[in-house]
Amino acid sequence: MKFFIGIALLLFIASCTAPLTNRIEECVNDVETNHEEWSQEDWNISQEEYKKLLKEYDENYDSYTQEEKAAIDRAIGRYNGMILKRGIEEFENSIEEFGKRLPSLIEGFGSAFEDNDSE
Repeated sequence: MKFFIGIALLLFIASCTAPLTNRIEECVNDVETNHEEWSQEDWNISQEEYKKLLKEYDENYDSYTQEEKAAIDRAIGRYNGMILKRGIEEFENSIEEFGKRLPSLIEGFGSAFEDNDSE
């Protein structure tokens, strides 16, 4: 068990010292590869990690070369594109679900205006 904890600690330390270009690329690749199986909690964790990477980018922006900035900006664009795509898919699912419920909603709404002959 200590071996696995040691390995995890080494990986964590290495990830902190890896260039931002590598870390943001890994983050985006993880989203692209695994997002279809993610729960809302997984998305929240991903977004928190992404926000930290963006903060680091903003704080150290002037220290990056033009090539590094371009690579990071491409990764940012890919991540934001995936977030937008996810939002569109969720919206489509909501509309589809609403469409399934619509006939019953209309029927219920219409029944409120029917004369009640039994009174």
